Amino acid sequence: MKRTFIMFIAIITFSLFQFVSPNSEAHAVTYADGTYDISFEMKEAGSNNTSIADGYFTKPAKLVVKNGANYIQLTTNESDWIKSMSGPMGSATDVSESGNSRTVQFEVGDLSNPVNMNMHVVVPEEVAGMEYDHNHSVRVVFNAENIPAATNESAEESTEAKDEVEQVTAGADDTAEKNPKADDTTEKNPKTGDTTPIGVYVFLLLASIAVLVIYETRFAKN
Repeated sequence: MKRTFIMFIAIITFSLFQFVSPNSEAHAVTYADGTYDISFEMKEAGSNNTSIADGYFTKPAKLVVKNGANYIQLTTNESDWIKSMSGPMGSATDVSESGNSRTVQFEVGDLSNPVNMNMHVVVPEEVAGMEYDHNHSVRVVFNAENIPAATNESAEESTEAKDEVEQVTAGADDTAEKNPKADDTTEKNPKTGDTTPIGVYVFLLLASIAVLVIYETRFAKN
């Protein structure tokens, strides 16, 4: 009984430190606005094998980042066979077309994970021996190691700075008359609130230790 209770307290303590740890929350990588070349490989939907569809596209692809949103541009060299394409956030739109080459664009999310892509492929009978008409799914693995990153914190700071400037400009006259130090108060309050969860977890940790001490004392007397 004593050993079980000690193990229970140890598990609670470890869990509390996990919540308090600043590295417990992972953020998806965002990229700086711009247009970049990005290498890729199309893999089969249900395995790690390279898909036959990989040979239908020219490389590299283009990554277009606009206001933090990621758009992929792929160019197929078999436009007659690939009738339509779609990404995880909807159908692809045509960017340009020349002969049997067509460039499309679709929005994607986190490029650190494979991107699901669907395409309607129709291969003529004289090419495949029989007509192939199928909706084909692939996982596109992009290599974004050389793409410059823009952290989420930077984007949030830019938004907060813009909002702060607008608020100060709109209420400058009232603030000057009623409370000249209002700006200082507004700046300090969020910092105090940020530490509140840590205080709660520390209190729970200390309470757990106190319970353990009481239990050990009573156990020793008995």
